[in-house]
This record gives sequence, C-alpha cells and structure tokens, in this order.
Amino acid sequence: MNAPDDASLAKILAAVQVHRIERYMPAAGGDHGAAFGFYLWNNALSEAFHPSLHYAEVICRNAVHRALLFRAKEQWYDNAVFLGILDKRFERELRDAVDDERAQHGDAFTCHHVVSALTFGFWEHLTTKRFERYIWPKGIRFSFPGTPNGKGREDLHGLIESVRRWRNRIAHHRAIFDKGPTKHHADALDLIRWCCPTTAQWVTSVSRVAAVINERPDAGAGPAGADAGNPAQAGPDAGALPETRPASASLGR
Repeated sequence: MNAPDDASLAKILAAVQVHRIERYMPAAGGDHGAAFGFYLWNNALSEAFHPSLHYAEVICRNAVHRALLFRAKEQWYDNAVFLGILDKRFERELRDAVDDERAQHGDAFTCHHVVSALTFGFWEHLTTKRFERYIWPKGIRFSFPGTPNGKGREDLHGLIESVRRWRNRIAHHRAIFDKGPTKHHADALDLIRWCCPTTAQWVTSVSRVAAVINERPDAGAGPAGADAGNPAQAGPDAGALPETRPASASLGR
C-alpha cells in the first residue's frame, strides 16, 4: 500500500483521528509519520489474514454441521431436543436466521442456507460441554479427521474460540501487529488442518501472513519486552497502549 504524500498526510491523520495513530507511536519511535507507516503495515497484515480466517471459519462450521446432521438430520433447526440444549441467545439467533432464509429462498430453502447465516459464535457454542453427549458422544474425529492424537472436544472449542476472537479483532480494525499474529495464524491453519489436512496445506502455501510480517517498517523501535525484536512473537500486551474496545464488538460473532 502506497503511503500518502506529505500534503495529504495531515488530512488523513485528522480523518482517521490522531489518537488512533498514537496506538502505533511506541513502535514508531514517537513520530506520527512513522506511526502511520505502522498503521499501513497493520492494514496489510490484517488483509493478509483473510484467506486463512475465511477457510478456517467456512470449513469448521461445515464440519460441525456435518456432525449435527448426523445426529439431528436435515431439519435440525426444528429439533426440540437440540433447541432445548441451545443457549437462549443462540436459539433466538437460529430462529431469526431460519425465518430470514425461508423468506428469501421460499420452497428452495434447506438447512444449508441456515449454516452461512449463523455467526461463528453459534458454531463454537455447539462444541461446548453442554453438547458433548448430544453431538460428540464418540468424539470429534468423524467430523474433524485431522485432529491430532490426544486432542478432543475441549481442545477444539479452545481453538475455535481463539480463531474467532482473532477474526473479531481484525473485523473491528484493531491493531494486531504486536498481538502475536504468528501464533494466531498457526491457530487458523491448525483449525483448517483438523478439518482437512489437504486444505490446510494449500492455504499455507498461498498465505502471505509470514511475508507481510517480515515487511515491518524500519522506522522507530519495536515494542518493549523480551520479544521486542519480533513483534509477531510478542505477548498480548507487548508495547501496547490502551485501546478502547468498540462498543459494537460482539464475542458472539
């Protein structure tokens, strides 16, 4: 991404708001121009995550849906036992999604229309302990054939939660460059691998996350701490200034 010229930079900083750019000042050595360079780098890094997060979410929800179909059949969204286990918040989400998709597709409506209409948080919810006996009585390997030995439903839930939270952070345009992007990229690839090792291998080969991480701007010093030389490996608070969480952020997404 090309940086703006000096004449444009002041107006862009005003539009973006200088206090947002100040989040990047420690890494940029206190220079607003250099901080904007880090902001652009963070934009590019967020963009580079799109393929791995896309495939992680899509094939993970398909894998959970496959297990749900096996247990509750095509009309699982109307299954009384399933609905009785669902948290009320997600039951409302499901009802709204079914109503919207039925209205849109009419007689062509199927359960597969509902899958993409539901949040990632809904599918994560189906890997919680409350569904262990209903959906996962024989474990997760049927739907997640790439699951490493010794890993189970709890591990799957933790992995999905990590990927979903990272997805949300990027969706809300927050800083990610010093929040462990290398680790989170590995989580996304692992989730894909648990679903389909072949897809994971291909996504790994086309991902630009590692390349963009290596394009860190030269200006300024890195975040303080033991891993200051490599912000991709830095801990969750390395070099970070406080940032207000957007009011619209939803962990359910």
